[in-house]
Amino acid sequence: MEFLSDFARSFFVFRHEADFQGRMLPGALLRFAQQVATDHCNAMGVNDELYARTHTAFLLVRQTLEFHRIPHVDETLRFVTTSQMPQRAAYKRITLVTDEAGQEVACVDSRWVLVDTERRHILRKAPPELQLPWPERVDRELDVSLPARPENMEPAVEIHARYTQCDMNGHLNNTRYADLACDLVPVEELRSAAVRRMTIHYHKEIPMGQTAAMTRAKGEDGSWWITGWREDKPCFDVRLWLG
Repeated sequence: MEFLSDFARSFFVFRHEADFQGRMLPGALLRFAQQVATDHCNAMGVNDELYARTHTAFLLVRQTLEFHRIPHVDETLRFVTTSQMPQRAAYKRITLVTDEAGQEVACVDSRWVLVDTERRHILRKAPPELQLPWPERVDRELDVSLPARPENMEPAVEIHARYTQCDMNGHLNNTRYADLACDLVPVEELRSAAVRRMTIHYHKEIPMGQTAAMTRAKGEDGSWWITGWREDKPCFDVRLWLG
């Protein structure tokens, strides 16, 4: 197994990855970041076969994306990703995005935990095959925390984890939560502004075919807060800012 401290791939922004004004969707950014992270692991042999053999899996628990400039359709973007040694069982992965001029246009900070899929608990120590020599610290970091949930949230819609939204794990793909959140922002606001920043916390998966009740609230600072509920418990929280 060859260790790679970072990994890079370039992606072309197709029209189905943009909104009605040609602006790259936040969910598209996360899908590219997800793919380059997967490719990074696969390049080192950390793949589905290894996870099955060690009865482990990485689960995403929270992430923040930040646009410095909203990319447009027909752009080619370069994604460079790296991870750091776990701290309190959480792995931080930073993905930086640059345009063809080499200017940074976005950053994604995601936090993962390694779990034992048989005992269903978080592993404080990885199996030997997964103890990679990641850097002790990656300097870049975004705030992935969320304050207390607003009390004035109003019912919005009920969503279904549909076939086209689910991944190989059989539940709603983590990037689709960004799409669901954006759909609850009034279109009138999106005509004059785009999502500049978004933080997502994942509490419990939504299996394919299952439903979740969505609530929303607008903060005094103009941000939107969206929460999904299953069995009267939150399954995800999203806070996003327009700019």
